[in-house]
Amino acid sequence: MFFGFCLGAVISYVLLTSPYTSHESAYMLIIFNFLYVSLTFPLNGKLTTKLLVLLMGNVVGLLWNNLFSLFASVAANYVGEVFNILYIILNPLLNLIWIVSFWSTSLAVVTNSKNTKAEVQT
Repeated sequence: MFFGFCLGAVISYVLLTSPYTSHESAYMLIIFNFLYVSLTFPLNGKLTTKLLVLLMGNVVGLLWNNLFSLFASVAANYVGEVFNILYIILNPLLNLIWIVSFWSTSLAVVTNSKNTKAEVQT
């Protein structure tokens, strides 16, 4: 488990230090990585599957935050500065949506990798 935690930290650090990552994206990815590692790594399943899903989650989170940031800047340009207030309120809620949905999907993937291993042995 310690090896998985360290490898997850290295993957997260590489993505967070990218010049294309904004501060908002970095904060949400840190929260996602902490939740994912602390809640998924203790479960039974392959370490490689868990790390690949963590990497996919980081990429999805990065894309989600960048697209939402672009949408917010375009909307603020057309609607006006009032949209910035709405953005401040909606940003954490919409990030929570992708974190929860991706984490639940990752649980299904980790569980399926465990079940296929158990079926082969019996």
